[in-house]
Amino acid sequence: MRRDLCLAVLVVVAVVGWAEAGLAATTAQAKLSQQLAGGGVTVAATLLKNQAEATAIKLVLDTHSANLDGYKFEAIATLRDDSGKTYPVEAVEQASGGGHHRQAVLRFGKADPQAKSLELIVKDVAGVKERIFRWSTAE
Repeated sequence: MRRDLCLAVLVVVAVVGWAEAGLAATTAQAKLSQQLAGGGVTVAATLLKNQAEATAIKLVLDTHSANLDGYKFEAIATLRDDSGKTYPVEAVEQASGGGHHRQAVLRFGKADPQAKSLELIVKDVAGVKERIFRWSTAE
């Protein structure tokens, strides 16, 4: 009986540990992914982890009411660090979708390693002047 109780406790500890690890991964991803809605369009931005050569952000435009084909990713997005330095889009990769759902990975110049935060500014989508996504680079 005592052995069964010890085994049950070990199983519970293992499950709780796995759940906490999963929650930590989900929380970390939530810090990297953000979305803002307005004007009938939801814009989602995810700061991608591999930043060796350039700063990369996945940008998603989603709506049920408008055609999004007229938006050029390189024209609507700019990256800015906490010192005010701006980084234009250098490349649009993996662009897909059309009509109501579009997405792409935007590559910017490598952000200053001294930057404490980054902001992605998405301008003039569906009548919303600016949507600002912020990430802390401090770890």
